[in-house]
Amino acid sequence: MEIFNTLSRKIERLDDVLDDKKVRMYVCGITAYDYSHIGHARSAVFFDIFRRYLEYLGYEVVYVQNFTDVDDKIINRAFKEGKTQKEVAERFIGEYLKDMEALNVKKPTYQPKVTEHIQDIIEFIQGLIEKGYAYVVNGDVYFHVPAFEHYGELSRQSLEELNKHRIEPDERKKDVKDFALWKSAKDVDVKVQAVFDSPWGKGRPGWHIECSVMSAKYLGVPFDIHGGGKDLIFPHHENERAQSYALFGVEPVKIWVHNDFIRIKGEKMSKSLGNIVRIRDVLQKYEGEVLRYFLLTAHYRSPLDYTEDALERAKKAYDYLKETLINLDMEIAYLKTFGDRDESIRVDVRDYVERFENAMNRDLHTPDAIAVLHEFAGFINKSLYELNLSQAEKLYDAFRMLSGVLGLFEKVERVPVLSEEDAKKVLEREKARKEKNFKVADAIRNEFAERGIRLIDTPKGTRWRVE
Repeated sequence: MEIFNTLSRKIERLDDVLDDKKVRMYVCGITAYDYSHIGHARSAVFFDIFRRYLEYLGYEVVYVQNFTDVDDKIINRAFKEGKTQKEVAERFIGEYLKDMEALNVKKPTYQPKVTEHIQDIIEFIQGLIEKGYAYVVNGDVYFHVPAFEHYGELSRQSLEELNKHRIEPDERKKDVKDFALWKSAKDVDVKVQAVFDSPWGKGRPGWHIECSVMSAKYLGVPFDIHGGGKDLIFPHHENERAQSYALFGVEPVKIWVHNDFIRIKGEKMSKSLGNIVRIRDVLQKYEGEVLRYFLLTAHYRSPLDYTEDALERAKKAYDYLKETLINLDMEIAYLKTFGDRDESIRVDVRDYVERFENAMNRDLHTPDAIAVLHEFAGFINKSLYELNLSQAEKLYDAFRMLSGVLGLFEKVERVPVLSEEDAKKVLEREKARKEKNFKVADAIRNEFAERGIRLIDTPKGTRWRVE
């Protein structure tokens, strides 16, 4: 498998980087101050698929995704609403988890919160101070960027560009590029209970330090893969790399992976433009897996344009694949209920599996992988009534396996095999329909419907599915 490394700016073979069949992956989570938007969804779904495909290839994946539950934005919202920092953070963490369940995103191995690791953060900062990479000014602690010679390598920023980027000017800093590791308590922090004890006085962590601490705690240093949205490359990941590299003396991450943005009418989503699309709003109209499918229709390193028309097209394509799976399972249930076919066509799933894997091995090219699934679905639908039981089951297992790599259709229930009594009722209904005795036919259909089974009339006879 090959993946693009943001640090090297090259496609790299995963096998050349990994030491064994265990992959340690850290992905930056949300800052829990508002409902999550579809940009968050894209990142979550992509890295979920990355994890799923690694597991498909036989790797054991230790997956960590944090929650930032103390931050300026959380504090400001808590103050405006007359709540504590914890109340605001817990509310939006809960909303995020609902969104992820709807999108069928697997739970991480660990989901640490910043406030659960304050002592770890303090010890990490103390280590940076002792090594000469950080300094204390009136209760604040700053990382001294010029002390770390590799700064800017991840984001490819020049010193001149970096001097322009700093958004927190403070004349107490030794250098304009220095950034906060620990922030002394302000009145608003105290009012919303976002204050913790430290050797430098009461305060709270800066944003960047948290991921350095939690990734090291749960995965060790160096670890294999660090992911997040493209917007995190600078300053967050640049600063995170600097902190970890400075303390541990080694390149902390083997491969940095970043997904591109979602655009609304050609522009990046932003609150200033008022074009934020929240996950929960999309879910009021579409199934979570439809949104998930849509997020896979562009390569992760390319921008993805969100429109209602694009989502409608995604829904139709998603429904086609889902119906293919169900129709195939209906045929399997029919053959198990009424008997197998003696003759059948030749079936070979290896070509579809290999081409799907080739697409995923090429830097997780999900659009090409989806295209293979659609070709596979076309073959299944064309061949449906020419399959014997063994072949139908082989196709079903392969189609469901590949769909599962993309996190699709895992909640689809299997079509039940009918009991001998129910099979007789199906035959009785077919006889009634031929005789135009629709009263009897409808009564039998309604009896099945009451048990959650819908009878479907096809040119090849009656089939059924779970409703």
